[in-house]
Amino acid sequence: MNIVKAFAPVNIALIKYMGKENGNPANASFSLTLDLGTLTQVKELDQGQGEIFFNASGYVPPEEGLQKVQRFLKHPGLWKVLLNMFDFEVVWPIHDVEISSVNSVPAGTGIATSASGYAALALAWSALLCGSRKNEWCERFKQDSNLRELLSAVAGKGSGSACRSINGPWVEWRSDGVHSFFGAKNTWSDIILLIDSEAKKVSSSEAHVRVRTSPLFVGRKTRSEERLRQVKSSLQAGNIKALQKQVLDEALDMHELFHTSEPSFSYLKPLSREWIALVQDGSPLLPSQNAVLTLDAGANVHLLLPTGELPQWENWIKEKYPALTYVIANQGTGAFYEL
Repeated sequence: MNIVKAFAPVNIALIKYMGKENGNPANASFSLTLDLGTLTQVKELDQGQGEIFFNASGYVPPEEGLQKVQRFLKHPGLWKVLLNMFDFEVVWPIHDVEISSVNSVPAGTGIATSASGYAALALAWSALLCGSRKNEWCERFKQDSNLRELLSAVAGKGSGSACRSINGPWVEWRSDGVHSFFGAKNTWSDIILLIDSEAKKVSSSEAHVRVRTSPLFVGRKTRSEERLRQVKSSLQAGNIKALQKQVLDEALDMHELFHTSEPSFSYLKPLSREWIALVQDGSPLLPSQNAVLTLDAGANVHLLLPTGELPQWENWIKEKYPALTYVIANQGTGAFYEL
């Protein structure tokens, strides 16, 4: 019985990509890899004739998502080209394959579990296709940055932002590929405020389509890529005050695209807006003035903090918002195999 386990993290984009052009992101993006995400196991059984199915005891994508996963995994050229580049041959499963997937953050709520899910699946599936050489592939993945970059590109064929969940902690995705970024002065943690744990009514894929109808989409690429330059500079300088404005401006820019699209839609909840105001106004009620707030395509709020300030913020949230559920993540180093 052939079994492979792989973990891939979620990532939180400080610079978002919004909208697609010929299947590619309309602008460059930049993200922090976290240490929470998706653990996926793929297991070739001793029976069946090559069907792929999800174990119902774990996370199972909705029907449309299942069809997309099937197309991704059964794409013959994608996997053959990847493996052949590193002198591996594709060994297609001859029996049924069971996928078991567990998320450490809620799925479908704007915390990038599609990214971690597809990244973990790409790792596990590529190793499974190596047959008896799977352990050799896994070791190669640890040591070969070129393999990691190309596997990032393959994962992105399943879900675009999955390409940012292979490496870490800082990843930039441009039209010429996926690149690690070094030189950030601080180590960061993320308090994810779970303001809405329900699945989104407008999927991220649909959002990418609708934003192109917004009058604000014109100039979006120029605005976001200038902020990308500024954000990298602020991280390297340790300039948290500048970083706060740049990152929040970017998140609000993205949400304004949603609010002005045709038809318009919004992910934000009253509590999302309350937190935005607290941080944007520099409220003296906050335990420190170093929180960098961002949101993905959802209502949940990410508070990025220098790791040393995490305890005081957690205590403050427990006292002031006792009913608010949250998840704590630290910056991570990327995906890995569990051997």
